[in-house]
Amino acid sequence: MDHDVMVFAQVAVVVVGLVGSLAGITVLFVRALHPKRLAQSLSRQPDAHAAQLEQLQQSVDAIALEVERIAEAQRFSAKLLAERGESLGTR
Repeated sequence: MDHDVMVFAQVAVVVVGLVGSLAGITVLFVRALHPKRLAQSLSRQPDAHAAQLEQLQQSVDAIALEVERIAEAQRFSAKLLAERGESLGTR
């Protein structure tokens, strides 16, 4: 074989080996850190979830209040229209 092809093949093998080794080391490193991160995120989650649930509850309460106001306005409008219709019918 040609000398240049042989050198290229050797360099390619070294590069592939280095990339594979670095990938393996990275995977092991991430797996080693993962349980610690999982424990930290689990310890912080109740506080975050409690705050989100509180905000959601406040939003639902505000929406319920507005829906009740809309319903009351509709009842009032219907009552006025009914009274107006009765007064027009009696003329």
